Amino acid sequence: MMHYRQGKENRRILSSLGFHTFTIFLRLTETEARQLYRDFRNCSNIDVVPIRKDNKNTNDIPKGYIAKYRENGVGVSWYIRFSSEVANYMHMSVNHLSKNYMKEPTPYSVRATINPKIFNGMNDYLSAANFDSLEQVEENYNIKVAEISPILSKFEHYRLNRTDYCFNFNPTELNMGCSAKQLLTLIMRGHVPRHFTLAMKYCEKSKRLKPYKDDFRLKSKSMTISCYWKYAQLHEKFPDCTDLAQSHDVIRFEVKCEYPKMYALSKNIKEVLRADLSTEDILSNFAQGIDVNPTKNLLSDIFAERIIYKYFNKVIRKGDYLTLDGARWMVQSHNFRRDKEERLLRVLDWVKEYGGIAKAQSKLYGSDLSDFKRSLKDFDAIYVNPVTIPRRWGLKHIPNPLKAYNNSIYEEQILHVSRHLYEKRLSECLTTI
Repeated sequence: MMHYRQGKENRRILSSLGFHTFTIFLRLTETEARQLYRDFRNCSNIDVVPIRKDNKNTNDIPKGYIAKYRENGVGVSWYIRFSSEVANYMHMSVNHLSKNYMKEPTPYSVRATINPKIFNGMNDYLSAANFDSLEQVEENYNIKVAEISPILSKFEHYRLNRTDYCFNFNPTELNMGCSAKQLLTLIMRGHVPRHFTLAMKYCEKSKRLKPYKDDFRLKSKSMTISCYWKYAQLHEKFPDCTDLAQSHDVIRFEVKCEYPKMYALSKNIKEVLRADLSTEDILSNFAQGIDVNPTKNLLSDIFAERIIYKYFNKVIRKGDYLTLDGARWMVQSHNFRRDKEERLLRVLDWVKEYGGIAKAQSKLYGSDLSDFKRSLKDFDAIYVNPVTIPRRWGLKHIPNPLKAYNNSIYEEQILHVSRHLYEKRLSECLTTI
């Protein structure tokens, strides 16, 4: 959700939570797919580019076509898929009687990828979109496609193929007391959750795979989690972007859910949302049709927030960043049993020694590994991040970005007892060390 500060300038706030891009799909027959291809080719303002397995081999039959406006900054593009290999790629059966049958993998379909901010005419590459933007997106989409082909139908007939949920945060704007570079350094020492691996990129200079620069990127079979410096991404992809200068202190935490994940989420979305909604909210949502529309459910503000919080807490964790001395003081202030205190202090030393949570975990085995995993949850419970601030920075404390973001929105917050006790301990810690 994007917010604006009240005052003389009514200044735009760069920190926001929601989604920045989503892809919707529509199943087609072979006849419809081929006609749609011709319709796109007949549009003078649209380029149609073939996508092949081997782009160097022009004799290779295209598996699909990208259709995009020649003019930059429209905010929508399409992919017509002709390949019949999707079902095998997804490891799903094409037999509708099978329990693994998935409706989307058909030989022919069209996917529309939409950046809501840009598509709605806002030259904004930094702020996240939210549910309020969907009505305008739907209206604009129906107008656009009516000019291209009746086969593209209407927005309401599509289903979600992919969603890129995101949390953008500016540490300067959120008064976190550190630079974006410093904060990203700490984030890149975070945790790699189960079923995820650190994504690597081939380096031409060293001739080997290396982690992405300025991007803590994790991949699973159906998701990509990425935390990166927004300036570097815009500078590479959109060097003429008007938001380039403002992006210098912005970090984006992104959860990209591919189709298998979206399909799984859509199956239990109503139960998930109802667990978080009040009776009044449920009735309100039902009246708007949200309760019966999986696409709108999955793009709702409450669900975007749920996804971001879940994976942010898994990767970056729940706690604040402290120096090693500060983190040790906080552990000792709880007067845990001696064995638990020693275990937590030992984990702090491991994370410091190996340069991060993921690196430390990869070095441990047996009981040490079990103790390490258990300790991560214990650190979350006391709101302390086991990644510590280097002494040379001269900083004692950097708040958790999600906490800083919430503090910037809500002037008064009702804190849980555990959080209230943490804040008291933190104040004492910072005056002691």
